[in-house]
Amino acid sequence: MSRPSKRRLVTSPPTPLSVSTYVEDGARIAAILLVWGAIAAVFAYGIGNVGGPGSLFTAIGPQLGALFALTGLLNAVLYLLYRTVDYWQRVAA
Repeated sequence: MSRPSKRRLVTSPPTPLSVSTYVEDGARIAAILLVWGAIAAVFAYGIGNVGGPGSLFTAIGPQLGALFALTGLLNAVLYLLYRTVDYWQRVAA
């Protein structure tokens, strides 16, 4: 009794994206990090220096700055995940 052969469907690799597409994505990621970094710096160093010692702004400014920096980092990671899913959906189509 012979076993049925499993034939693999060989497809060609996906066409690579142009270099300009990768540069544009890199610029978008840099812009995301720059904007959120600027917001974080304003809160950490600008708002954090308002008032004297024990002031609410002095206490909460650095924490808000760290929160906005983390938000920016997570936003960049989310963008990378979006682009990865988009790429693999185009490959599968």
